[in-house]
Amino acid sequence: MSTLFVEQPWTAMSLLFRPQYRVEVFDERDVPVAVVRERSGPGLQSPLRYTGFSGWTTFDLDVVAPSGQPIMHISKRFGRRPHVRVSTPDGQLIGTIKTHGAWQQSLHDSNGQQLSFFGDIGRIETGRRAKRNGSRVRRDHVQINPAVTEPVRSLAFACAVAFDVVRGTGTSHTSSGGVDWPV
Repeated sequence: MSTLFVEQPWTAMSLLFRPQYRVEVFDERDVPVAVVRERSGPGLQSPLRYTGFSGWTTFDLDVVAPSGQPIMHISKRFGRRPHVRVSTPDGQLIGTIKTHGAWQQSLHDSNGQQLSFFGDIGRIETGRRAKRNGSRVRRDHVQINPAVTEPVRSLAFACAVAFDVVRGTGTSHTSSGGVDWPV
């Protein structure tokens, strides 16, 4: 899958009152690929999720196939730009993603060795608007070089489907600029 569309609700209510992270992922043929959702709610951090500090909170995300089969786990500790951990459903570390700026992420293997920057193997355009089943959604357009191998492919996929968490905005949507990284 070299082209993905990552969608999340884009309504007045979701912009103001969306403390939990949840996105749906589709391929270029509009076939569902995955759902990304939090394992549990933000708990005591819930008030921060309604502010610009949403990206500072912890996130514990499950990526599951449309059938419900677990694909991977993505987690981020509390703080401005801690490493995002990507692991298999059984907890084996695939690698980490480190954010150097809002639009620059490096992908690291399980030993911490930097493998690539996301922009070297993929590109993402954020903030497009579309309709899905009659509802407005924000649709991020993602392209990942099909020649990329593991673990870079899994790390790039994780970076794309949890991009708001990875870049540090969380569930707060006060701005919606797009960017296009060359492949």
